[in-house]
Amino acid sequence: MNKSKYIWGVIVIIALIFGGYLWYSSYSQKGNSISDQSEKTSQDQNSGDSSDEEGLTAEEQTDLEDADFNAMCENGEWMKVADLSGSVETVSGKLRKVYPDDPEAKEFKDYFFYLEGNSKIAVSGQDLSKLDYFEDREVEVQGVKESNGKSIAISEVRCAGKETDKNLISQRDKLMNYVAKNISSISPQKAPYQKWTVDIIDFVDENNVYVEYYDTVEDDENSDVDADTGRQVLLETAPKSDGTYDVKVLAYWEMGEDDYVLKTGTDKFEDVEDVNSYQYDSEDGTWERID
Repeated sequence: MNKSKYIWGVIVIIALIFGGYLWYSSYSQKGNSISDQSEKTSQDQNSGDSSDEEGLTAEEQTDLEDADFNAMCENGEWMKVADLSGSVETVSGKLRKVYPDDPEAKEFKDYFFYLEGNSKIAVSGQDLSKLDYFEDREVEVQGVKESNGKSIAISEVRCAGKETDKNLISQRDKLMNYVAKNISSISPQKAPYQKWTVDIIDFVDENNVYVEYYDTVEDDENSDVDADTGRQVLLETAPKSDGTYDVKVLAYWEMGEDDYVLKTGTDKFEDVEDVNSYQYDSEDGTWERID
């Protein structure tokens, strides 16, 4: 009996030791998991705090980046793309993206961008995502040309020409502000609900512009109007000595099911695709270049 009790006692002790080991192992792993989760939560909170401090949605952040770029562009500031070695040259022209269905870009089908100007040349490099901002704008590019002269590896880029002409920019601002302020009298039709407000102005040149506008009832949260009140006019303008403008409506459109429908006049620039677009912010009364 004493020997049997001894054996059972040893078995119990071993079981207790093994059970203790299992408990400690489980607790240790659980502790590490909690620690890791706490660290992750802390990091997430810090990340959330940073986002909250900025207080910007993704769309607002994009708008801010666009605004920063527009200011940089108008000031003709260089944007760094890559560090290169070799003989650096400067070329200028309008930066175009290569699209497969564009016959003008057929010769540059192996590239993403090219410069359109007195001498066409492809733009090459490892990371060209920054160039999206400059698409269809007049630019200067610094880089190293290939030996065959077909492309230039880009180092830096900046806006040039009309993009940095302060006088031209000021003239456009004056015209756009005048149109925005007087759209109700310029429009061939009265606003059906509240009043007209300008949304987008496209410059064909400095005297001819397309203006998109709509009834502000669409901005009213309490309005039950679900129709698209969009309108468009093509205006021919000329500045007057008193700071106002002579304005002639060349064509007028109303919104149809999918697009604007021409109601009166003639669209004399219907084949022109290369326009400069600006969008109006009615809250602060400013214009943002969008194309």
